[in-house]
Amino acid sequence: MPRWIRLLAPALMIAPTGCALRDYIWEPPVRPIPDAMSVRGLTSASPSELSPDLAAAHEKLRAGDVSAACKAYHKIADNTKNPPTVAEEARFFEAECLYKQDDWPKACDTYHKTLLDFPNGQYRAQCCRRMFDIANVWLDETRTEQARKEKKEGSFWEITPVVHFEKQKPFFDMEGRALQALEQVHLNDIGGPLADKALFLAGGIKFYREDYREADYYYTQLTEQHPNSPLAPKAIELAIISKHLSTGGADYDGRKVAEARQLVDTAMRAYPELAQSKSGFLERQLYSINYQQAEKDYNTALFYLRTGHPGSAYYYLEIVRRSYPGSKFANDATQKMLDIRRDVEAGKYDKKEKDYFEKLEEQWEGLFGKSEGGPGQPLAGTGAPPAGMNPGGMMPRR
Repeated sequence: MPRWIRLLAPALMIAPTGCALRDYIWEPPVRPIPDAMSVRGLTSASPSELSPDLAAAHEKLRAGDVSAACKAYHKIADNTKNPPTVAEEARFFEAECLYKQDDWPKACDTYHKTLLDFPNGQYRAQCCRRMFDIANVWLDETRTEQARKEKKEGSFWEITPVVHFEKQKPFFDMEGRALQALEQVHLNDIGGPLADKALFLAGGIKFYREDYREADYYYTQLTEQHPNSPLAPKAIELAIISKHLSTGGADYDGRKVAEARQLVDTAMRAYPELAQSKSGFLERQLYSINYQQAEKDYNTALFYLRTGHPGSAYYYLEIVRRSYPGSKFANDATQKMLDIRRDVEAGKYDKKEKDYFEKLEEQWEGLFGKSEGGPGQPLAGTGAPPAGMNPGGMMPRR
């Protein structure tokens, strides 16, 4: 079979799902971003009472002098002699002032600096919320680009802007800055209400850009860390697709395919609504996984046969025969095993390989269990798999 067909097979199994990519990638943006800016209620133990400078900065903000207040907050936050509570509040309100002035790139960096300097501070949730909203708006351009491509609108020569001169947007790589902000939201508040949404958005960016390995990372993190999230069923479906598309075919590392098999099992057991609504999709994934794993084991057997190791080839062919009964690879494996036996008996291989082959046959029943036809003979029906093998014709992956 030509290699391009083998590489295309997983994609063909995925294509008929009919899912609209845009429906899965991004949560609808929050509109409008809150513009209100209020100083929290002051108590007897407030940082403002500990620092007259901070109280004066708050007064400037109430008076509407946002620029002067921002400079005052920055000076207070950078003063290492101030108590931590004073420095934290000053840094947060510096970021709020920058946000109010529409300098969102610098505001996002300042929110992040607040999280780094005060990871358990009282403004952590507000910082994460602001960063998520800013990143969500920065992704609007990518959403528009995707919608235009799906509708096949616009000129062939239309180019997405690379640099931006608007104050609210980064000058360069707006999508990359949005992804960076989403990662910071997740890392600084892993158990928070926005962590799963940040992972889902980050995975959507990578999926749209066809970076399936990275998309798989984000979606898998979501399903593992937030299994009860409402986004988990969609994330596990996209994670399965991402794992399939990132393998490169049966000639490459098979661990991603094995992980996809585990995710299919998880989807069937833990998400009944997904198992019911996407039963056809999951069945196609299982077929594609079985096909790719069977091809990989069969190719491994052929490799050992080409390099003059009939015993090892014989062993892998038996794995194929018992793990994937009824498939074309199982039939080919049976015929290859008969050919190897004839070649060994005819003296085609040296004494060392022949002794290894005979020793393998002596231990055959201990390795695989007793079969009706003996080693290298066709199995009588599919039957129950031998001990150590999973139901459904799946060997434990190595």
